[in-house]
Amino acid sequence: MLDLARFGMLARRSDLLALGHPRFRVSAAVQSGAVQVPRRGWIAAPGADPRALRAVRLGGKLGGASALAHRGIWVDAPPRLVVSTASTASRLPALRPGEHRVWLPERFAETTDAPWRVSVRDAILQYGLSAGRDQLVATLDSALFQRLLTWQEVDHLLPLVRESARPGIRELDSLAMSGTESRMRVALRRRGLKVRTQVSIRRVGQVDLVVDDWLIVECDSKQFHDDESQQITDRRRDGNAALSSYGSARFHHSQIMSDLEWCVSVVESHLRRGRPARIATGARQSTG
Repeated sequence: MLDLARFGMLARRSDLLALGHPRFRVSAAVQSGAVQVPRRGWIAAPGADPRALRAVRLGGKLGGASALAHRGIWVDAPPRLVVSTASTASRLPALRPGEHRVWLPERFAETTDAPWRVSVRDAILQYGLSAGRDQLVATLDSALFQRLLTWQEVDHLLPLVRESARPGIRELDSLAMSGTESRMRVALRRRGLKVRTQVSIRRVGQVDLVVDDWLIVECDSKQFHDDESQQITDRRRDGNAALSSYGSARFHHSQIMSDLEWCVSVVESHLRRGRPARIATGARQSTG
């Protein structure tokens, strides 16, 4: 069971045999019900990831957006399941609604402890079959930020991405901490605006984006910004930004994902009004 845990509770029978497990013991574990055989050549134990288990049962591996999301890499709207399937596969089970197969050959196969999932680079190429350019920028940013992809690997990868979805290397930013931040940055720069990412500002802290050197743009996630204490902190930061002659515009994840053009219009409205004047005050600031 310890060796199965190493593989995420889902392993090829051949991998277990290669680690020295006698064939008869593996068969005995199957017969006793301690483990199961989701598909010929595979062994699964309780605790195996349901998505990985389903992909194996469908005759493939977690691929595309599913493989990326499983690693915590940003994808705009992960489908129910993407299965990477070898071109030689046959007699495959039928898909359920919301499940998709990808037949793109693996170019960057890796020997890992997760043989039920394609590599990051192959997952990005598969995702690029359906994703748009801006979506792919956000995904590449996320993989770079988490150090699951290197700049050198990106150089080798981009020429293989379909042309209509292929971003330029200068469009990427390894400092971006969320996909919404990436999407906002790309949209603002497309309007010809100067945008800096993850900027540290005295009295305010680190902010997502700064436009034209004075307008702070924050891209709030539901996970980290919806509780009351964080909202109080966010308002404090906005207030300190105003006292330091910075403007601020704050957007929720759902606004950026559903109405990005409106968000950009709000930013442009702030810019047209101009930078706020520095406020001189001798009043002692509350720390509450």
